Amino acid sequence: MTTKWSGRKCPPAGRAGLTYHDCMVFAWKNLISGVMAKQDSEKGKKGTFTALRLAVTRKFVVPASRKSMIQWGSIGAAALLIYFLLDSFVLGKSFVSSGPLSSNHAGFEHECAKCHQSFSAVANGKCSTCHEKSGDKRGVYTFAAHYVYRSDDARRVDVSQVRYGGKEIPCSACHPDHVGRGAKITNVPDARCVRCHEYGSFNKNHPQFEFIRQNVPDDSTLLFTHIRHTKFVLEKLQKEGGGVYLEKACLYCHKPQPDGKNFTPLDYDTQCGDCHLTSSSETPSLAIKDAGNPLALGVETLEMIQKRRGPGTQWAFYTNPNEFTVRGGGKVAKSPVYHKDPWILENLKLLRQSLYSEPGLTDLLPTTGSALRGMAFSEAIKRLQDYSAGLRSRPEPEIQADLARIDSLLRLLQRRASVSTWPDSSLAFGAIENPNLTLAQRKEIEDFALKLTKPCLVCHMVSGASILSVQKDQRALRRAEFDHRAHILQRRCLECHFEIPIAQVFAGDTTVPVAKDRASTQNVPGIENCFECHTEQTGLNRCVTCHYMHPNKENRGNLNLFVEK
Repeated sequence: MTTKWSGRKCPPAGRAGLTYHDCMVFAWKNLISGVMAKQDSEKGKKGTFTALRLAVTRKFVVPASRKSMIQWGSIGAAALLIYFLLDSFVLGKSFVSSGPLSSNHAGFEHECAKCHQSFSAVANGKCSTCHEKSGDKRGVYTFAAHYVYRSDDARRVDVSQVRYGGKEIPCSACHPDHVGRGAKITNVPDARCVRCHEYGSFNKNHPQFEFIRQNVPDDSTLLFTHIRHTKFVLEKLQKEGGGVYLEKACLYCHKPQPDGKNFTPLDYDTQCGDCHLTSSSETPSLAIKDAGNPLALGVETLEMIQKRRGPGTQWAFYTNPNEFTVRGGGKVAKSPVYHKDPWILENLKLLRQSLYSEPGLTDLLPTTGSALRGMAFSEAIKRLQDYSAGLRSRPEPEIQADLARIDSLLRLLQRRASVSTWPDSSLAFGAIENPNLTLAQRKEIEDFALKLTKPCLVCHMVSGASILSVQKDQRALRRAEFDHRAHILQRRCLECHFEIPIAQVFAGDTTVPVAKDRASTQNVPGIENCFECHTEQTGLNRCVTCHYMHPNKENRGNLNLFVEK
């Protein structure tokens, strides 16, 4: 049989044990061999080798010379090295740098080691070399301090350690540099904030202010009425002449700081002294303490205090005795009465010694109460330190005993300084009520304390024979900064602070219940008021518009901190 593919004869199928399939394979092999032989004849000089018939040429047997490749590669490497050296020593490292540094760091542009370690990003320790000048163990710029900022809650440090496995997020994660001279690296983009804070846009998912959401009252113990005082100030301004308007009355008491951002803490001598506790103020006639009957209520006279010479009573030797009037029936009255009058405060302390078997701080601080919380711990520590410093030179055994007790309380307070809230279970830290007093006796002591402090009750609250402390500088927004100077161009005071409708009252449109017109009312608007201006269109809805996430840096202005380091 002859195949049409090869033209060669094939043994008949079945002969010599071959099948028809074997014959067809034989035919295909002949066909392929013929094609390859034809290609070999066309190429002429090319041959093949191995069963695969690989083509053979001189280029495959003898490789081309690599000399030129090595020469050109060496020239390129040398040129790159020369450029690198020129860049490092002449061109300011523009080749290896990611870009120009911000103007604040421009002085380090030729000294990479100031910020960088070898082949690694900027370490927090490098930033601290310049920025940490406060002497704070926790560090102003640490990630832990980022959590404590504005919240006054040191327990938030532990939250950061748990959430991030105890790892410190590097400064460069939020403050990248090499972005140009005009860049402000403190202007952190929102994308970096929302990695941790799941709020998203200010106009979409931002929560209501905490003091409104949790219905937190103003932390004030003052019996203050805004509308009544506004009326008095307007009358005074009218007598003095000049323009009279409500916002001017607001600024009469709320004194702006020099930068206009916030207000100075309220001060009695500046804001209150013109009207309160004038030369005609006096206490009621009070029973004089009977030394032979310790259970009888009464006050110590100036002479009794001088004779006792107790701790912190040096004032008694410089007080004018003509301010005291002894009346019939063994009673005494004082006129005039001063703000923080030492005679009243000393007698209140004696009453507290009857109320409490262990007075704790109630026996040492001039005022106590629920307002002593948060940052007021530092105020209590400062008071005790000043108090003890004035007693260390006194040799009397009883004074040295008091000094030892003060030092013990100081150590206890310093250990508790990281706790964010003042205990609410008692009027002051460490106070233990006297178990030997009946309810009737306790009420009698507290009623006598109210009588002693009658001139003070016009403004202050008194409880437990103690004038409750006033927190002079209160912050409603604990995690944000508010700049009054930036807002006053667009809004007036009472256009935002309308919880107490002062403007409507003076316009005759409404009346306000007395219970609402108090210092305890948070006269601060909610977040809805902010939405009116802080929109995506204005670009004022970014996180860093209101949040500056590092603690107060006022102490960094102390030049001694920089000189010592």
